[in-house]
Amino acid sequence: MTKKVFITGANKGIGKEIAYQMGENGWTILLGARDASRGLAATDELKTKGIDATYVNIDLQNHETISAAVNTIKSEHPDLAMLINNAAIPGDMRKPGSEFTVNELREVMETNVFGTFDLTQQLLPTLEANNGRILNITIPIGMSDFFNPFAYKTSKAALNAMMQSFAQNFITAEKSLEIFGIMPGGVTTDLNGNMTGDFMKTVPEAGKLITDIIFDGKNHNSEIINFNGKTADYNGGLF
Repeated sequence: MTKKVFITGANKGIGKEIAYQMGENGWTILLGARDASRGLAATDELKTKGIDATYVNIDLQNHETISAAVNTIKSEHPDLAMLINNAAIPGDMRKPGSEFTVNELREVMETNVFGTFDLTQQLLPTLEANNGRILNITIPIGMSDFFNPFAYKTSKAALNAMMQSFAQNFITAEKSLEIFGIMPGGVTTDLNGNMTGDFMKTVPEAGKLITDIIFDGKNHNSEIINFNGKTADYNGGLF
């Protein structure tokens, strides 16, 4: 039986690569993107490669589009087996935190935390009915001399905390749900201005390490997994 996955922000970058690699493994792709022209173009590209893909419009800063996407999935794809929360915006990755305005921080949190929470919460009944999994693409939140994007890191810290709180709820209530995070490390994408270097991965490399974990047959509920396969100590920000 074909399994279905909904991936947000899948019209480019890591999200698109995950869609491609999961499609190559026989999954049906529900490709989420806020820009219809880009989303449809990415969906058509997957189809030319023999992948079963459908575009789903969603803007994580717009509650109405989130609810519309959920309603579409509930009515047309009630067998959804996995949600991958990939979509995110970075904010100014170089500006010191003390120089951010409240509105600048709020914009990043709206997409990366509140919109993601809204979507995840609304899809829980559908996912639970299918013994579903939820994957959040995330980052380390410990102190670093080399990586200190204030709004992005703050939003991902909140996302990590949300994920682990959900995981504990699933365990306590004995729900047939799994939620976990993967930190792919430095990846050359539009989000970071296509930064390159010895420490950066290509998008296909990042997609492979993520899908390798997805397909490893293990239950990763509550785990935040680093690109090297080690589980992060979230409280200490260590690996």
